[in-house]
Amino acid sequence: MALFSTSRCSWLGLCVLLVMSCLMLAGCSSESLLTSDDEHLGNHHDLMMDRFHLWMTVQNRSYSTADVKARRYEVYRSNMRFIEAVNAQAATSGLTYELGEGPFTDLSSEEFMALYTGQIPEGDHGQDGEEDQQIITTHAGPMGPAGTYSVYANFSAGAPRSIDWRNRGAVTPVKNQGQCGSCWAFSTVATIEGLHKIKRGTIVSLSEQQLVDCDSLDGGCNGGQTSRAFLWIKRNGGITTTASYRYKASRGQCMRNRKPAATIIGSRAVKSNSEVSLMNAVANRPVAVAISVDGKHFHHFKLGIYNGPCGDGKLNHAVTVVGYGQQKQNGAKYWIVKNSWGGTWGDKGFMQMKRGTKNPSGQCGIAMQPVFPLMKGGRTTD
Repeated sequence: MALFSTSRCSWLGLCVLLVMSCLMLAGCSSESLLTSDDEHLGNHHDLMMDRFHLWMTVQNRSYSTADVKARRYEVYRSNMRFIEAVNAQAATSGLTYELGEGPFTDLSSEEFMALYTGQIPEGDHGQDGEEDQQIITTHAGPMGPAGTYSVYANFSAGAPRSIDWRNRGAVTPVKNQGQCGSCWAFSTVATIEGLHKIKRGTIVSLSEQQLVDCDSLDGGCNGGQTSRAFLWIKRNGGITTTASYRYKASRGQCMRNRKPAATIIGSRAVKSNSEVSLMNAVANRPVAVAISVDGKHFHHFKLGIYNGPCGDGKLNHAVTVVGYGQQKQNGAKYWIVKNSWGGTWGDKGFMQMKRGTKNPSGQCGIAMQPVFPLMKGGRTTD
């Protein structure tokens, strides 16, 4: 019995040792796996934080406190995940563009829309382009009805296959409106700068700030309309240079007695909902347009031809069409659009938008409200 008891204890002891060994091995294995996962998550976090710091350097961004920086980082990380997901599915989704980092990657869609787009009052845009002009506004409500002016309608097929006014020296470098609802002023000025080059042979940067401060027909940083801005410039006897009246991204007291550098005699609306008429107009000069901006894709746009989501149908941003073209490899047609969100947005501040959509209003409503200035003398463009 004694021998049996000793043998039994030995077997029990051996079993206990085996169980303990297994537990220790399992514990070590679990600990190793946990450490590996933690390291992976930590490395991913560190890589994203490194990208965020690099983005801050490129965009010259700084934050007032560590808490603000932490919140902006979370928005940045969320946006980067969205950007990567959209790009990964671009081919299967039929998208012909890519998203990427830009000046608004630390803003949520809601923040972006509130800061960089505006509201358009209810109402139909007249089919002849003369009545019920919709009004670009930002931060504030409608600015009132616009006046009437003659309509440009040209349905001919005589326009060149492509044109890029940048290559002809009629487009100044991309500017930045900042957090001021003055897109209407930038669009207005860009068309006059281009027409001045075409008519007079010289390119000069003109002052958006003069419009923001002095144009009593519009609302400064609270929005405006290109047709009314043209009217104010005509009545004022012209518009001065950027050097004479520098941009501040806020409305201030009007500085009068600034010498005009460019004058116009009026403006013309392009027939609404006619991409053919818009094409013929752009063949002769840059044209101001209004578009309906989407808060998710549009503010992350990087390159390609934008054929993605637009806003809810209401025009909320003013830009300038400075050309059009067609890709050789697949025949895809596009508009060349100059924006006013700085050179780090989109393709160095520009974007291509799909041309020739099934919707007569064009991609994001680009053909709904085009208008361009008129200038006396020089080469005839009409």
